[in-house]
Amino acid sequence: MTEFKTSPFGLKIQYYFKTFNDISDNLINLVSKNGFDGFSPEGISSYFTFRFPIGALTMFKDHFKIPCGSELSHKEIKTYWYPNFTPIQISLNDALKKIELYLFEAIKSLVEGNKKLGFAMSGGVDSSLIVSLCRKLFPERDLYTYSAGFYGEDEFEYSRLVAKELNTVHTEKILYKEDYIGKNSLLGPLISNKGEPLHPNEIALGNIEKIAKNDGCDIVLCGEGADDIFGGYGQNFRMYLNYKKDVPFFKFFLDNYRYFSIEDKEYLLKKEYNIDDYEILMNVLNENELPNNIKNYVTYFTQKVHTIGLITRGINAMRYNGFPSGFPFINMELVNFVNSLPFKFKVHWKSKDSKEKAEGLHFRDISENFDIPKYILKKFAESYLPYEVIYRPKYGFPVPFDLWFEDLKDWDLDDEIFKTNNISNLNGWKKFMVINLNTFFNEFKKHRN
Repeated sequence: MTEFKTSPFGLKIQYYFKTFNDISDNLINLVSKNGFDGFSPEGISSYFTFRFPIGALTMFKDHFKIPCGSELSHKEIKTYWYPNFTPIQISLNDALKKIELYLFEAIKSLVEGNKKLGFAMSGGVDSSLIVSLCRKLFPERDLYTYSAGFYGEDEFEYSRLVAKELNTVHTEKILYKEDYIGKNSLLGPLISNKGEPLHPNEIALGNIEKIAKNDGCDIVLCGEGADDIFGGYGQNFRMYLNYKKDVPFFKFFLDNYRYFSIEDKEYLLKKEYNIDDYEILMNVLNENELPNNIKNYVTYFTQKVHTIGLITRGINAMRYNGFPSGFPFINMELVNFVNSLPFKFKVHWKSKDSKEKAEGLHFRDISENFDIPKYILKKFAESYLPYEVIYRPKYGFPVPFDLWFEDLKDWDLDDEIFKTNNISNLNGWKKFMVINLNTFFNEFKKHRN
């Protein structure tokens, strides 16, 4: 008999204290009730490499989560789902039809009844596609779209284009440095709501979803998860082309993936909090689950590890504003179907000779120059969105941390964990992530035993 179950991508997580002494779906309640003996060195190291505590880890000693896609039965944790890439034979056109069917069903399952619909819309293909699908489903209904940007650095050109095309009630929110680290920032409240440090997107999502709540929306849908399922992280998904087999694949992978370098961690963290991230990762991945085709290794990692951090940060902003989860792309029928499609349907060479031209190049120089990431989803989107939205270059969320923190040399950091207050050698993004982590320590010290 299954006693507790955690969903594959973090839509529902179960946490436990020590050896299943106390189990809850709310980490904050668990920590408040039991206290904790210190912050987890493994959780802290995981944050520096992966941006969140992966697998069974939390940021607290003696507090753990039942890993996503696992269940607890008779005090034993067993995996019931992992990314499987057993291929099926299907034409591109038939696959497109099935994707449309699955996406419509996923949306309808989330918006049953006469809900007032809001959308976190960046102007990228994923979130814009969800709005367009909803417009087809609900041609007479008001749809409310919300976009966040930064002074002098935004993607409003594209979100405005989509909003106009689909006739939505559109709102834009400009964010400033003070919205991230000012006294009225959502940084502290969102951390307290989550029990982890944040990803920068959470503050933007928290702000625009607050507006959606004030507008009376019942749910906010977003495009998170599409990159993970359809092959959107083009550089990562081409990494196999540079693999030489001289080290285990995931050692090679980490050397090209870490958000903070090994040198960064050695500079910032005291020795006892600097844990080997390869060991942390291999405690989560399972050799028996690895795909037969090395092309799918990074997709396996993405869905087994990365997607969970992505979804939990999205859920945090939604729950903070009183919304249910709204992730149409995280639908298990859709996920399992897309995982069964050929790799070339997801990351597709631009021409017959593109593969030859790319030979010997670094994977970062190959992606988007010689191939089309998220190919099948973009082909599908051609029926719903303007060409310039679908095929514009992919950008990361453009928070101008380098500009904001250009003159920031030091920060009052927790001296139990950090070696130094000097952060002048870090780029702006890393400075924010260190401040963010330190804010987490300050928020939760009151619960420490």
